[in-house]
Amino acid sequence: MLYIDTHAHLGPWHEEIWTFTPEQFVALQQRAGISTTVVTSAAALAGELVYGNEWTFQQAERLDHLLVWLVLNPLREKDSFDLLERYKNHPKMVGVKIHPVMHRYPADIKATYRLFERVAPLNFPVLSHGENESYASPARMRRLAEAFPSLTLITAHFGAGAPGQTHEAIDAMQDCKSGNLYTDMGTGRAVRTGIIAQMVRAIGADRILFGTDSPLYEPMAFPTLLRAADISEAERALIAHQNAERLILSPRGLG
Repeated sequence: MLYIDTHAHLGPWHEEIWTFTPEQFVALQQRAGISTTVVTSAAALAGELVYGNEWTFQQAERLDHLLVWLVLNPLREKDSFDLLERYKNHPKMVGVKIHPVMHRYPADIKATYRLFERVAPLNFPVLSHGENESYASPARMRRLAEAFPSLTLITAHFGAGAPGQTHEAIDAMQDCKSGNLYTDMGTGRAVRTGIIAQMVRAIGADRILFGTDSPLYEPMAFPTLLRAADISEAERALIAHQNAERLILSPRGLG
């Protein structure tokens, strides 16, 4: 099975066990059988918005395995608009990443709408952190998706993050009138018995992308979890790589 990891991070973290050089990170991913990884700059999430993105694109230019989510922050509007203009035609850029929790803003503030008004015409998908009872809650993600129906919005971590139950996120994705709210399996929640099959039954395999949140989680675990899920081989292939090819790679001419 081909695996395309649509949710991972490049760069140093605050713990040594999560900190890898770019080459070490690629080796970690390839050991798990992952053919391509779309990475987010760890430094850009931590506050180094410009430098973090610049460094991450430089590494992707050197390493064929890597593609990049451009990290933007609506609270840093000028920097975000400038970065989008600078990288929108870069061959390694596949979309935009926002993280309302780490950057400390409610996802559906007016500044996010202004940012998405710039992103949507470029046909870039957007990956957002998703987490129950937070600035990136399921209800906020649904509002954003419905406000921009032409935009592919991916609420990460099964839309729920680590805390609480999953049903609120399922409800938001089911009830999204525009049908453009997707999710990924890059969460420790994915180890819960039956959860992948539960998500497939609830929202369809065509709305779930393969992700690992590596190196915060061991990437080798996620192909195993997907293989263990009580779903069909066709559904497994959609999650493992076909959804990424359709939603992320093909619009950029990479799939």
